[in-house]
Amino acid sequence: MTDRNTIAAAYDAGVDEEYNRLVSTPLCEAEFMLVSELLSEYISEGSTVIDIGAGPGRYAEFLLSKNCNVGTIDLSALSLASFTKRINGNYGKSLLFSKTSCATELEWVQSESADAVLLMGPLYHLTSEEERTKAIANSYRILKKGGFVFSIFMSPYPKLNPLLEGADSILTNRELINTVQENCTTKVMFQGFEIEQYRCWPLYAREIMEKQDFITERIRNIEGVGSFYNKQNLSEFDNNNSKQALFRMLRNTCENPNLLGITHQYLYVGKKGDNIHL
Repeated sequence: MTDRNTIAAAYDAGVDEEYNRLVSTPLCEAEFMLVSELLSEYISEGSTVIDIGAGPGRYAEFLLSKNCNVGTIDLSALSLASFTKRINGNYGKSLLFSKTSCATELEWVQSESADAVLLMGPLYHLTSEEERTKAIANSYRILKKGGFVFSIFMSPYPKLNPLLEGADSILTNRELINTVQENCTTKVMFQGFEIEQYRCWPLYAREIMEKQDFITERIRNIEGVGSFYNKQNLSEFDNNNSKQALFRMLRNTCENPNLLGITHQYLYVGKKGDNIHL
């Protein structure tokens, strides 16, 4: 089961780092671009959006700037406090609420009240299938008919790429290869805390979302072919012209069906159909 206290403590300690992450490298800037483009495509002005796992509110603020009504939810109380302090009441009643809670504990959110739900972190932080299923079911219940869910998944691909991990023996590690054929849980250190991350391939992500009656609209690699660049390579994209070239390359390849999953993380977009999931 997920250690929610550890996750909350880690993100409480890393509010500034997490907020600055999406502008820290050209590849992280590309992440924000690739996600926000789809948000703009599927979420119209005036929509109601529930951002579950909002963190310090990068995407929530983006949607508020698009005249959406947004409710933010996160395990990290300090992340939400940072967000509300930063926007300083500028969006008035468009910020519906900002509440500390978990994606599995959303009974208090009204059913069929949102045009879109964001799950930018919960599904890779929730380590048990039962928890992930409940979070997805909550999102489905909260959405209006025809509403959209946006969820980030982490891919097992980096565990199979020795260039990314620096492990020469990775391709001969039979136990690891057998594990990542479908899904796996890895660990990362963040702010001195060991955080578990659930990883799965896009076909499996599609399967678990469609089991909850979502209709798959899009799956988009985030880093994609940019995963092949190391820090030194990425430094070559610091000027605006080269950065735009990187963005174009990632945009042009991010939904290539032959490349899906060859990335650190990917975005799933699903639609709630006419059938009510029980």
